[in-house]
Amino acid sequence: MAAVAALAAVGTGASVLLTAPGAAADTAPPDPSTPATVSADALPTVQVNGVVWAQATVGNTVFVTGSFTAARPAGAAAGVNETPRGNLLAYDITTGNLIAGFNHTLNAQGRAITASPDSRRIYVGGDFTSVDGQTRNRIAAFNTVDGSLVSGWTGGAAASVRALTASDSTLYAGGVFASAMGNTRSRLAAYSTSTGALLNWAPAAANGQVNAMVLTPDRSRVIVGGQFNSLNGVSAVGLGAVDATTGATLPWAANKTVRNSGDKASIDSLRTDGTNIYGSGWVSGATSGNLEGSFAANPTTGDLIWIEDCHGDTYDNFAVGGVLYNVGHAHFCGNIGAFPQTDPMSYYRALAHTTAATGTVGRNTLIGYADFASNPAPTQLNWYPRLAAGTFTGQGQAAWSITGNSGYLSLGGEFPSVNGTPQQGLVRFAIRAVAPNRVGPVYSAAALTPTVQAVGAGTARVSWTTTYDNDNEALTYRIVRDGNTASPVHTTTINGRFWKPQQATFVDTGLSAGTHTYRVYVSDPLGNITPGPTSAPVTVTGAGPAPTSAYARTVLADGPTNYWRLGETAGTTTSVDLAGGADLRLGSTVTRGTPGAIAGDADTASTFSGTSTGFGATPTAVTGPATFSAEAWFNTASARGGKLLGFGASNTGTSFSYDRHIYLTNAGRVTFGVNPGGFRTITSAGAYNDGRWHHVVATLSSAGMSLYVDGAQVGQDPATTSAQAFSGYWRVGGDALGFWPDRPTSNFLAGAIDEVAIYPTALTPAQIQRHNQAGRTN
Repeated sequence: MAAVAALAAVGTGASVLLTAPGAAADTAPPDPSTPATVSADALPTVQVNGVVWAQATVGNTVFVTGSFTAARPAGAAAGVNETPRGNLLAYDITTGNLIAGFNHTLNAQGRAITASPDSRRIYVGGDFTSVDGQTRNRIAAFNTVDGSLVSGWTGGAAASVRALTASDSTLYAGGVFASAMGNTRSRLAAYSTSTGALLNWAPAAANGQVNAMVLTPDRSRVIVGGQFNSLNGVSAVGLGAVDATTGATLPWAANKTVRNSGDKASIDSLRTDGTNIYGSGWVSGATSGNLEGSFAANPTTGDLIWIEDCHGDTYDNFAVGGVLYNVGHAHFCGNIGAFPQTDPMSYYRALAHTTAATGTVGRNTLIGYADFASNPAPTQLNWYPRLAAGTFTGQGQAAWSITGNSGYLSLGGEFPSVNGTPQQGLVRFAIRAVAPNRVGPVYSAAALTPTVQAVGAGTARVSWTTTYDNDNEALTYRIVRDGNTASPVHTTTINGRFWKPQQATFVDTGLSAGTHTYRVYVSDPLGNITPGPTSAPVTVTGAGPAPTSAYARTVLADGPTNYWRLGETAGTTTSVDLAGGADLRLGSTVTRGTPGAIAGDADTASTFSGTSTGFGATPTAVTGPATFSAEAWFNTASARGGKLLGFGASNTGTSFSYDRHIYLTNAGRVTFGVNPGGFRTITSAGAYNDGRWHHVVATLSSAGMSLYVDGAQVGQDPATTSAQAFSGYWRVGGDALGFWPDRPTSNFLAGAIDEVAIYPTALTPAQIQRHNQAGRTN
């Protein structure tokens, strides 16, 4: 067998004085309770000239079977430096090198492979009828110690074997066959591991083949998956359990929810990590099956622990270190909070999820797919290696199988390249401790070119769009002014995924008059640095002190998405967004220069007329946030009420959809409302139309909705945790109110408004009190 080789951990970086932060533990998830994944670095691995259907790992040796005639080293082009291998090979998972001493030829493809519990044997199943010229009818046993074919072990089946699992004494097989060794067997059979003799175990899978099998950790049950619709005449739609000794059908609750069978659906993978059973499947016709993702279940009862219903077939899975890795071609995982579907479709061919349930499945919104809403769900982890689709099978897939050990993963299939580098049929990935960790933040000129605007004396606003990293979620952004990489003027760490770029903003103050440029450097926790392009020059007129008060700095420190101070001079028709770059466009009857709400702060407020032209709105539609806080200061004596702040589908006129809003009733009471399918409101007991400044904050999160006035909570509803789903604009000063409860006379508020902020989180009571106190004593 091959010797173990050590891999050096190497970091990369740009030739600047910037240094990346130290790693925390993805490969380095921002939440330390989240399990770490392997790196997305594709490690050099022996290649094959066909397809890998199945793999099994024994120690540091990966046994590989499929349909191929030759292997070649990593980096070798097709047809170059090939070594003959007939549908079976072994390689060292620590080096990626072919193991020369394991050299056998199957006369047809292998489709299944499993190791014995003591790791001294592997069993291979498939379509073959001979090994090295010796008769072996679709099953063969090999010694792992010396790599030899086990002499005299001649258990077999009359047609293709697609699944294998073994105990110390029994090898279980499933597949297409109707007989084994001259005896009737309906797609399931068992053999003595010592002699290969056919055993009496003979459950019957009807109307479809068996594609997956696994023994439960206590070895009392065999969990069976495939395309059948019954086991021993008992309904079991593609999934079920049978007694490991008698073959009798046993209850297994997962098949009440997960139901794949027939020609257009299957359960293709069943695995265990010694605690749970993990399964996955594919569907090409909605009437035949319902799950294209993965599930975890209790081995004994089959009760579902969680389910992830990513749309797009899943062919195999492997659990290690608290992570379930799977391979397939997912194109939508939005129901579990991960990536949406694109048009045309984008495919993600290797994914990772937590083995523990962390949330629930959302309601399915795509036509033609089952709805698993409210079932427990795992979290999709930030691991997205890029596997190209292959052509060997004609099915346009990449990876078909996955295996590994505590330090490495091995993916097998028909892919021609990984992460843009040629690597055919097999590839390895490793944990952070041994991986090169060279996968860094993705370069995007469009995202990382800063937009810079002079927004006051000695002040520039720097905005950019976040990028992503295929194996790290938390990225650190450093803003460099005028090329001085030794002293970045701003540093921030932002968690992000590839499908949800965020707008980031930094306000640079105290600048000298003249021209300045900015550049964004983004790094991951492993030291990889990606520099963005340099901004266009911006000219700042006059030097001045920081335009932000202690109150404004308190707001900015809590990470708002948007922050409008509304203190611009008379004649200006926009209010600068100090947090997000979405400058508020103001209507013609909004007047400036009103004395502001913040004590001791010269920054002014704006007065809104209470008419249809007295409002402000953001310029670009965004998705309505599921979790948010909305904050403002207001001063009104109106008895006609009106909307202070809200989210609407239009940034002109009045909106046809409107939600997430704060409005005053005619009596001056403050109402916060959302519409998750019906009006949900909280209203203050007291009135606040007294001609004095008041501070209001509304929050929505998984903990419910809350309303605060002047730093104190005036209402809450823990049962309401969502709002209406639509894209729209934040509006200040007014919008439609329709038939909302206690609707005021006016849609638009007549009064002064100041210091409006939107946050992507639910501010805590302590934060809200701190904001209120800062505004009163600034």
